[in-house]
Amino acid sequence: MFKIIQKIKEAQTISRRNALLAGFSSLITFGITSAYAAPASVPVIWDGKKMFESFEKEGTGISSKGPAGRPKAYVAFDTQCRDCWQLHRKLEPFLDKIEFVFCPISFMNIHSEPQATTILIDKDPLGKLKEHFAHFNDIEFRGIRYGAVEKLPVEVRDKVWTNTKLHRRAGCRAVPYGVFKNSKGQYVPFDERLTVEELKELFEL
Repeated sequence: MFKIIQKIKEAQTISRRNALLAGFSSLITFGITSAYAAPASVPVIWDGKKMFESFEKEGTGISSKGPAGRPKAYVAFDTQCRDCWQLHRKLEPFLDKIEFVFCPISFMNIHSEPQATTILIDKDPLGKLKEHFAHFNDIEFRGIRYGAVEKLPVEVRDKVWTNTKLHRRAGCRAVPYGVFKNSKGQYVPFDERLTVEELKELFEL
């Protein structure tokens, strides 16, 4: 029975790397278009348009600083995720050219949600996020420490969980997962496995 259940779960899951490769190889155009992650033998589960628009409407994130009117990208990340840390480092050259909205979710472990909440409630959330990644090699906490969980504001903790639901409803099954709306109106996925040069091309820079 366990093996059967495991096979069912495997059949229902698209690997992040295959999704990204498929998204780049087949950008589908119809009206406002979406770069779907669609390996031929696996049903489409990631909806780029839904991810972008739902985070824009209902999500809570931390925007990179830069000129107004820049193209926008949303990045779902977990504070406990090493791959998310790596992606953030790769995005640093583009922070003033693209408005990245980093939306924390609770995906990895018990530290994810309180760390995310602590970052969001800071008077300088972007600075706190940078501080978090600067201390990411702390083996015990992987990033910033936080106070008593029960003292963190419930309304902000709820926003982290809303982000988590939006991530899931858009078909995301991993972190980090980003979506960029390009000049053609296509919703293009990206993650930490892309090189800086590949990301530069993706962002049309």
